[in-house]
Amino acid sequence: MANILLVLITIILAALVLLMIPELDFYQPEDEPPVIFEIMVIYSEEPDYDSRIILRNTGINMYENRLLSAEIHLSRGDKVCQVETFNGHDFIPTHHFGVQTMGGSGCCDNYWCTREKIALDLSDKSIRTGDVVEIEFYSGESTDVISRDTYTLN
Repeated sequence: MANILLVLITIILAALVLLMIPELDFYQPEDEPPVIFEIMVIYSEEPDYDSRIILRNTGINMYENRLLSAEIHLSRGDKVCQVETFNGHDFIPTHHFGVQTMGGSGCCDNYWCTREKIALDLSDKSIRTGDVVEIEFYSGESTDVISRDTYTLN
């Protein structure tokens, strides 16, 4: 009888420990993608609203920038642009409607390392005061969002 009681107590304790580990909780709803690539600041100046976005890798990993792509949306539902690659050398010949230039330490080499920045110079009149800008990042051919951030331009 004592052996059965000890086995039962052990099973109950093991079940409680498993419930305390959040990675193993399959019943939680899908979390939002993390903010790996943060929008540091957005500049959009009158009269022609020359729009620039400064991004920074705030994650702990470096990412092969050639494989990264992103979509930029506004709160009013407009898709501002799509960036097919964040590698500066590959960016030049790609179809990047809505982005005029790209610069910064994150796009110079093959990797976007932690704390490095990338600046996107968007087409004029893309972003205006009061807009909420959302950027979603993808890796490779995957359709899963690996990073998402929003920024309100005041």
